[in-house]
Amino acid sequence: MKTINALTLLLSLFIFQGVHAQSQVYGGTGIRYSLGIETGLATGYLAKKYEAPLGVSAQAEFPITEGILYATTNTGFNNIFVTGTYSHLVDDLHLIPLKAGLKYFYRSNLYLQSEIGVSFLLNKTNCVEGKKAAFLYAPQFGMIFYLHNNNYIDAGLRWESNGKYYKCDHTNNFVGFRVAWGFSL
Repeated sequence: MKTINALTLLLSLFIFQGVHAQSQVYGGTGIRYSLGIETGLATGYLAKKYEAPLGVSAQAEFPITEGILYATTNTGFNNIFVTGTYSHLVDDLHLIPLKAGLKYFYRSNLYLQSEIGVSFLLNKTNCVEGKKAAFLYAPQFGMIFYLHNNNYIDAGLRWESNGKYYKCDHTNNFVGFRVAWGFSL
């Protein structure tokens, strides 16, 4: 229920912001940077043992076509919390994702973003030939809230899929929400 309420609120903000987008102009040019907080909900097989991710991230956006298309790089730290039922069997997942991708603005403040990369597992536990890294991909849509000249708030909703870390494991997917303060120098 909380997820539905959060999604309804986010979609309402997208619609409201989209109507007023024409009057807002971003004053920054060149490379954009953002520092964010991330959270979400585990889905699929991951949701059986884990609840939600919480983390921080840093992103850089390099203009390909100023104001329309950017190449992105992103890294950070995610902690995916184990449920109480499994806390005596497994630990939280501590991940460092390294991603690169593209961010396309289809309106001045609305975007689609897609990233691929690798996610490193920091707290590897023993489970039949485990590995410390897995392929990941993360499609996302989001909205920019312009503050003034070179500052903005970036809010995005994404689905992130991490590959298997263990032979006895499945892919590790979650729906993520990122809120970031962005700026350009």
